[in-house]
Amino acid sequence: MKYEESDRVELKREMVKDLDKEIIAFLNAHGGTIYIGVDDNGNVAGIPQGLRDEYDEKVSAILTNNIKPNSRNKVVFSYNEDGVLAIYVKEGDSKPYYLTEKGPKPSGTYIRVGRSKRPATDDEILTMIRDSSGWLWEKDKSPNQNLTFTTAEIYFNSKHIEFGNDNFLTLGIVDLDGNYTNLGLLISEECPIEIKFASYDEHLNFLKKKEFSGSIIKMADQVLEYAEMMNTTSAVIVPYQAQRIETQSFPGVSLREAILNAICHADYSFPSNIKIEFFKDKAQISNPGSIYKYSLNEVLRGQQSFRNPGLVKILHMLGFIENYGKGLKRINEAYQNEEHKPILDNLEHSFIVELPDLNFFKANNDRENVRNDVLNVRNDVLNHENISDEDKIIEAIKKSPNIKQTKLAEIIGKSNKTVARVIGNSKKIRRVGSNRTGHWEIVEEKNED
Repeated sequence: MKYEESDRVELKREMVKDLDKEIIAFLNAHGGTIYIGVDDNGNVAGIPQGLRDEYDEKVSAILTNNIKPNSRNKVVFSYNEDGVLAIYVKEGDSKPYYLTEKGPKPSGTYIRVGRSKRPATDDEILTMIRDSSGWLWEKDKSPNQNLTFTTAEIYFNSKHIEFGNDNFLTLGIVDLDGNYTNLGLLISEECPIEIKFASYDEHLNFLKKKEFSGSIIKMADQVLEYAEMMNTTSAVIVPYQAQRIETQSFPGVSLREAILNAICHADYSFPSNIKIEFFKDKAQISNPGSIYKYSLNEVLRGQQSFRNPGLVKILHMLGFIENYGKGLKRINEAYQNEEHKPILDNLEHSFIVELPDLNFFKANNDRENVRNDVLNVRNDVLNHENISDEDKIIEAIKKSPNIKQTKLAEIIGKSNKTVARVIGNSKKIRRVGSNRTGHWEIVEEKNED
């Protein structure tokens, strides 16, 4: 077996004092495995038979005495075929886990970040407590109780859905005490969230810059419309064939799904904004908050995770989204036949989707192919130094009937004027069609009897 440290694997040469902290860090993250008896380079030393009972007792004592809440049902350990003690830690469902003697504070609570552990911050501990308790930000009382819903009413009415005080409780816009909730705040005119939109040139100078505000419903609609204008389509006519090949920069539903995923699953309790950015080679959509409760792999395999279920429900009612929890899967499916794939990056405090711009890569490939074609033709022709300019041009045209006159000049190493003169005097070269869309033909000489 090959051993290598990662965000899910920790290697230890021998039993260490802070093993409890390592276990806690995995419990508070997405789980992982600790191998004892393997050094940092992956070299196996194993655990001697005489120490195995002692190590077993130490791990059992740690789980019983050192970690709260009870984590015994989340941790199993055994010796593998290499004689290595493997401690398998599942992600905990009663976070935060902490050192018994320290309690749920930074000095006793650890999380796994990359290949190492670190103390959790007060905010991270509070978030874990809220998530474990089933707390939802959108259900909390809004700090602003003077809300208006002009935009929301227009959108609901356009779908012939009742919208008013009678169904505010059902929608989650007010709580049982009649107070507006944070969900109500999101869809109101007074929504404090902004969505930032920008596009850049190759030097990262702004080409476009816009900030959307108001009801989250209106922002979703405006941003989708604005982004669609950035999703350019190129078309190529295939010579001598009645077909037209079209390429979208961001295929299928990928761009729409990435934007709606960010709006639906952002952590609005976190002081940050959703950003939609277009670079020369990609679109990048980022939102505050990592994937809620589950890992990226679990979500891609069908596990549904809703940080804002009320908002998701409203956007579904209004026709913005179709399938609950299928957005990331649909993004990947849109690129399934493409060489360049989306990047889904589930970070500690944010989630980022990068969509490759297919037209950017296609243009680069086309330019490279044209350059290679010219070089190949040029090399073939110039290998026959004794042939005339006319014969060099004829040989180039046979290889590429659509070749431009400027390329012919480049190939034979002469001016455009010289090429025009040679072609004009030639009885073998004929132009068919216009200079822009036509092509060259070679008139074969007939043998005379």
